Amino acid sequence: MAISFELVPEELGLRNPLFVGAFMGWPDASMGASGAVRFLIEKLSAAPLATWDGDEYYDFVELRPVSRVIPPRDRVLIWPQGEFWVAREVPLAPPSADFIAGAGLTLLRGTDAPPTGADAPPGTRSLVLFLAAEPRLRWRSYSRELAQMAKRCGVRQAAFFGSAWADVPHSRPPIITGWATEARLRTRLEALGVPFSGYQGPSSMQSAAIEAFRAEQIACASLFSNGPHYLPVPNANLSLALLRRLSTLFMLDVDLSALKEAGDALARQADAAMEERTEFRDHVRQLEAQFDQQGEALAPGEVRREQLRREQEEPSGPLNVDPQDVVRELEEFLRRRNQAQREEDERGDTPETPET
Repeated sequence: MAISFELVPEELGLRNPLFVGAFMGWPDASMGASGAVRFLIEKLSAAPLATWDGDEYYDFVELRPVSRVIPPRDRVLIWPQGEFWVAREVPLAPPSADFIAGAGLTLLRGTDAPPTGADAPPGTRSLVLFLAAEPRLRWRSYSRELAQMAKRCGVRQAAFFGSAWADVPHSRPPIITGWATEARLRTRLEALGVPFSGYQGPSSMQSAAIEAFRAEQIACASLFSNGPHYLPVPNANLSLALLRRLSTLFMLDVDLSALKEAGDALARQADAAMEERTEFRDHVRQLEAQFDQQGEALAPGEVRREQLRREQEEPSGPLNVDPQDVVRELEEFLRRRNQAQREEDERGDTPETPET
């Protein structure tokens, strides 16, 4: 295993560590999954634990290393790699009465208790955080090595995040689907109102990793967020929805207010874009009606392009715009808004010239 350690897991005194990971790339639409892990790293002031070099698992023609200039006249090459962080003491929050009743937590007290003698105050647990670009090669070997790394850290529970495009509007709460390898976690997901996804089809590294964790007797949960296909920008609302479920599922006390503010700001930008273009507004209204009528979660990544195509072909159809045009228009709108904001900030930073 080509892992370089900054810290030694066995010397950290980790308390009932929970593994939380995400893969960038195909299963990370709008950076919803990776954004959730990055938020935890920053919010919890997690310490670098280890890096995992990707020579055996990446196709560097498809996922190229990145060249960076080092002033004044030098360069360095940044290679794709996996990164691990650790937060030793994350506060725990008591679950609500409804969640206790729905999840049957009174039956789980003994198995959920942290191991005795762990070097941390009561009411905390440790998090091992992982982030990597989705590997292109040797998924089985990669997932086995990842599970062995988690086992070395003393992990007995794990969660993986994913995010995908779907025909859903930004004006509705993100859809979260999930499943788990253990009956207890499945019961808790049901108590949280997280539906099981019936998706069948091409899968991601996340599923391969979960299978490897199951083989190592590590109970694993999968949480998948579904975001608007017309909003191809980092979407904090997807990360927020994932972290809210994770926090309740494992009773973590993490302040998510900054993430909510970022998500609200993006929603306001999308609302403003709707006012600028009638076709975009009509497209979102169509998705809202579809969302409200359906009344149940879509499978991860389920985008009903064929249904939209048929609606476009009908003379009386309510949608008369190509969704890809909507994406391009929104990207251009967000670029204009961001550029205007940067210019305004720069003007605000410029000291005023004193009168003479």
